[in-house]
Amino acid sequence: MDGKTLAEINQGVADKFFTIDGLSSRELIPYPHDPFREPAPWKQYDHLTARQRLDELDIPTLHKGYFESIIGTFGSAPSTDIGFVEALRWYALGGHNLAQLFEIAGTYKLGKGGMTSFVRAILADARCDILFNTVVAEIVQNDASGVGVKSKNGRSFKAKQVISTIPLNCLSNVEFFPPLSPLKCEAIAKGHINQGAKIHFKLASTEPGWFASCADPAKSSFCFSFSDHNGTGPAGPRGTYAIGFGYNGCLQDPRDSEHIIEQFKKDVRPDADVEGYLTHDWMNDPLAKGVWSCWGSKSMTMYLQELQKAHGNVFFASADWADAWRGFVDGALESGLKTAQEVAEKLNVDPEPKL
Repeated sequence: MDGKTLAEINQGVADKFFTIDGLSSRELIPYPHDPFREPAPWKQYDHLTARQRLDELDIPTLHKGYFESIIGTFGSAPSTDIGFVEALRWYALGGHNLAQLFEIAGTYKLGKGGMTSFVRAILADARCDILFNTVVAEIVQNDASGVGVKSKNGRSFKAKQVISTIPLNCLSNVEFFPPLSPLKCEAIAKGHINQGAKIHFKLASTEPGWFASCADPAKSSFCFSFSDHNGTGPAGPRGTYAIGFGYNGCLQDPRDSEHIIEQFKKDVRPDADVEGYLTHDWMNDPLAKGVWSCWGSKSMTMYLQELQKAHGNVFFASADWADAWRGFVDGALESGLKTAQEVAEKLNVDPEPKL
């Protein structure tokens, strides 16, 4: 099947999947950047998983499988784990069109150095002290003078207000005094579901762009993969650089090269000549405990607004609980800006930097 035909099938399923009780996706979540702004009928469907919604559709099983493999890419997870509303939010942010969504989320990236240049620009603009290898252990508020932060290496810091950017899946590593609200603790205990692997491959052959996804996590270790770019050589393009994403809990040993390459060839590219790969063990990294944020069912209505709330003089900013592009740099910028404005208002200062 050619890519155009497959795209048409998936868009046809999306039209049905994201229309529920006569409400189109635009009517279900008319304000994806401000999701709780009324009307917000999406809230009554937050209990559904993506799989449960698919099961309600009278469409060919094969077409469900194609679409299910696309939904899995939202969180390196099976459709039984991904919330219907989570998928709906992605779709709405992508302009209610699958092709446009994947262009926004995966095709158009930062140029001229990518994330490395972006991080260097942030560091160059920073007007603050920066400490590395300083892991937070406790955040204490015991009087009106402010907040105390203690690190695992014994250092202590004091401030009027503190902004925590600790990832959702790592907040359980930090002790808060007084304790966080029961609902915030429940959200932290649940965390987000994306525990997949991200592996960069170097393939010997020079190939045109491609995308592959796998619908059945019981049979496949990889969730999806795509070619990122071609290498360069004296005579022109040379080789292909691709990125593969493993299903949650799979490919847990990044040093088991034989298994990783074997699974990549079995699940994604049987004819691939893999020259090497590079990865970071995000799922087992104690300062990440996962990849980008993706939520299951019964989460957005229950936890999103609670995670965004301050805890006394401790404020929380993270892409993990952004309103719009959760899990993306855009979500981090959104959350960071909103939190900075909130803190500035409390301190009665101008949030804009003085140049």
